[in-house]
Amino acid sequence: MAPSKLPPYCLSDKYGYRYKPYLGRVLGKIKWGPTVFLAPPDASMSEVWKAYEELTSGPKDTVGWLLNLYRDSERFKELSPKSQKDYSKAIDKLIGAPVGNIKFGDAKLQQVKKQTVRSYLDAYPSPIAANRQIAVLKSAWNWTLERFEVPDNPCIGVKLNREAPRERYVTDDEYDWVRRNAPAPIYQMCELAYLLRARLSEVLNLKVSDVSDTHVRLIRLKGSEGELTILSDRLRAAVSDVRGGEYICHQYSESGFRSAWRRLQGKMKEDGIEPWPFHDIKSRAVSDHETNHSGHRSASMRKTYVRKLQEVPATR
Repeated sequence: MAPSKLPPYCLSDKYGYRYKPYLGRVLGKIKWGPTVFLAPPDASMSEVWKAYEELTSGPKDTVGWLLNLYRDSERFKELSPKSQKDYSKAIDKLIGAPVGNIKFGDAKLQQVKKQTVRSYLDAYPSPIAANRQIAVLKSAWNWTLERFEVPDNPCIGVKLNREAPRERYVTDDEYDWVRRNAPAPIYQMCELAYLLRARLSEVLNLKVSDVSDTHVRLIRLKGSEGELTILSDRLRAAVSDVRGGEYICHQYSESGFRSAWRRLQGKMKEDGIEPWPFHDIKSRAVSDHETNHSGHRSASMRKTYVRKLQEVPATR
């Protein structure tokens, strides 16, 4: 017979079924854990109970438990779609990575020390990918530490693998190649990225309401500072050429644009041009800007975007 009641400490609304674990009392006050998504609103009660049992029956002191708990959290859902996708991929890699005779996801939290993290960084085939994965583990551990009784974060104090700064500067000829070969909507997005010194996600988030008669308002992501960019003739043309609907750049979703850009990179290679990512446009823009303004709060981050070599006079 199918159950008719919700599992303990579960609730439902129009968004679905969720579980809020009871952690006991601390100084006489009830302490609850973070809410975890169980099932969509159209799930049967049997499916809800199955999800509940899978969640509550597993070990609650492993790396896999910690990472999956973070992935189900509201904090994770506040990330941009691309960040969620990248973080989730990193979580899957962490859980499945071999550490000794077991998978890292099965390792007990008490067993994970700074030396464990260092060994992971040293042994993983791709040093840069290892950096990204440990950064996600660090964030997930910090989030869990604020809500559950878990050991201190072993990632703190461990230096990541050294990353050589990217020095590729997109030249005038390479940028002009895009103008001549890319579909008009893609080139206009390149223009917006260049003139506003913006990331792809920031360009896609630009709304018609962000444009006034004198400025374009840019809301930067990743903790950078937003700004009002004064409309030049070139920026005015870029805005008007792609305007339509609520968003200025409405022709592509982020995934659709990335697919189109990969096709364009294939054409670059055919024409003897080293393919470069869309994000390199921001580095070109910051390098070319008279004040090297990038929107970053720190000078060190701003410096990584300045790639154009400076002209200096010869020694007399």
